[in-house]
Amino acid sequence: MMLSSVRRRAYTVTAVLAALATAAGCSTGSIADQTPQPLTDDQAGAECRRGLTELNGETADRLEQRFVARDGDNQIRVYVSEADKWISTCQLGPFGHEATFGSRMDDEPHDRITFYGGADAVLKAHLLIGRLPTKAITITASLPSGATLTGSTDGDLFLIWAPGTEVEGARVTARTADGTVVTTATAPE
Repeated sequence: MMLSSVRRRAYTVTAVLAALATAAGCSTGSIADQTPQPLTDDQAGAECRRGLTELNGETADRLEQRFVARDGDNQIRVYVSEADKWISTCQLGPFGHEATFGSRMDDEPHDRITFYGGADAVLKAHLLIGRLPTKAITITASLPSGATLTGSTDGDLFLIWAPGTEVEGARVTARTADGTVVTTATAPE
């Protein structure tokens, strides 16, 4: 009789422990599922590559990353294929890919600012991307809001990103190393 009572208790304790372990596992799993973590740099790059492949097909492998701009957990990545005269932009939010768009890089005169991306870049992503004129090494944009932003450059291209702020019609100025104005242009509207 005693043995059967000990067994019942052992079964009861085992059942209770199993129930607690299951409940703890479910609780932990559901909390983790409800609070996803922001992307790592590698994950963001991989998500952009998937979007670039969808948009650009066979040219995606030739696209090289030229810029990464961040605003908190949001970011813009710019990729270029000089051989294809193509520029693509990938926009990411804190939890993944939001938009990818591309534009042809036309051969414009090198004495002026050239903009790429059209309405997708300007209106949707609040982004100005383009080619610097010869001799220019810095670029700034005077936004309609009155703010002035300094863009990123790589010696050839520039990037000005103003998340949540209107960039349409911004006055963009390219300068030499000593601050001399090379040229100005008005961003597309």
